[in-house]
Amino acid sequence: MSAGWIGLDKWTRGWLLASVVFGAGLLVAAFTVSAYNGTASQTLVQANGGKVIFVVAIPLVGALLAIWTIVVRRGHAQHGVGVFTWLVIGALGALALLGSLTIGPFVAPVPICLLVAALRTQEAGRAKS
Repeated sequence: MSAGWIGLDKWTRGWLLASVVFGAGLLVAAFTVSAYNGTASQTLVQANGGKVIFVVAIPLVGALLAIWTIVVRRGHAQHGVGVFTWLVIGALGALALLGSLTIGPFVAPVPICLLVAALRTQEAGRAKS
């Protein structure tokens, strides 16, 4: 199995990329997808104002932070993903759980993809040791 970008296999890179795509898709959807079935169809941003952008951007920012941490650790030849990455995954998972009746189901793919990538990275680190 060949290791490419930052020493990760293609499946792990795919899971990391998927987390970014889901996070970015959530942000784009907030501006473009009709969120309410009332008399006037509005997007999430139109209905709640610009402040909702910060909440909707959290999964994308979290995914980018987790990937950045993995890249830095791999660049310094450290095994595993690090405590910070696990905290980000946990925080995003908590956000998805707490918002399960609203935005949570749409946030959930980001921490799930990051979790799978982190577990694959941990296993790869153990296999090399």
